[in-house]
Amino acid sequence: MVDRTIVKSVQDYLKAVQKEGIAVRFGILFGSHVTGRSDTWSDIDVLIVSPRFDAPRNRRDVDLLWRLAARSDSRIEPVPCGERQWNEDSSSAIVEIARREGETIRLDDAE
Repeated sequence: MVDRTIVKSVQDYLKAVQKEGIAVRFGILFGSHVTGRSDTWSDIDVLIVSPRFDAPRNRRDVDLLWRLAARSDSRIEPVPCGERQWNEDSSSAIVEIARREGETIRLDDAE
């Protein structure tokens, strides 16, 4: 079970991304916080699933994800992922890891 404070931090981050105009479908929390191997220095790996990222990546969008992470919770390491990519891509190792071990975090789950 993922620590509730981590889930809340990711939800707050996703809301901030959405507020900046990136349509977030959901986030996928993966890595040490899901596998139970996190420690004090662990980052928070989050795949940000949005149809906006199915188009060729815009460097400004990626920069925005990192800026918002720094403001929300500096441990967050965002990974942009297109909605189509999430549903269809079988060549990305990071997407496969997130699918296999990740926990879906939705905006509407936020309190």
